Amino acid sequence: MKKYLPALVCGFAAGVLNVVPLVKTLSCCLIIPVAAYFALVLNQKANRSEADIKASQAAFLGLATGIFAAFFGTAFDMLIVFLTREISIAGSLPELENMLQGVYPDSLAREVMDIMYKVVDEINKYGFSMLYTLSVFMSSLVVNSIFGIVGGLIGMQVINRRKNREDNNF
Repeated sequence: MKKYLPALVCGFAAGVLNVVPLVKTLSCCLIIPVAAYFALVLNQKANRSEADIKASQAAFLGLATGIFAAFFGTAFDMLIVFLTREISIAGSLPELENMLQGVYPDSLAREVMDIMYKVVDEINKYGFSMLYTLSVFMSSLVVNSIFGIVGGLIGMQVINRRKNREDNNF
């Protein structure tokens, strides 16, 4: 459990930030990599380690941070959707329908829009849609995992370079 705790803590923080309206736009490209970096820092402090971080360890902690962030972000997002019974795409469905009809055949565009209207209707009635939840979770899982790994590897480089620079100054 000790090796997952830094990723859990930082993933939770990133998941919370994923639902903040203005901050969530920076989620994949900034919040998740920074959370992975902090997971590495917390891991180093928790283990009182002075050794260089290995790429496999950095990638693992970044991946775990991304997975936890996807889980918590989806959970908090679904809680907000349940309480408000609104999703952000509901207001833009007519524009989406016009765009789909211009790009795809009418039968495919109609099926997609039927699904979208069904999701909005489920959320308005019940505050929950399994399709919406799964789509949010799967997209968050893929994106957060990728950016978590990238953030972990970049964080490894930063931490190792800083540590080596401090060792050479003594």
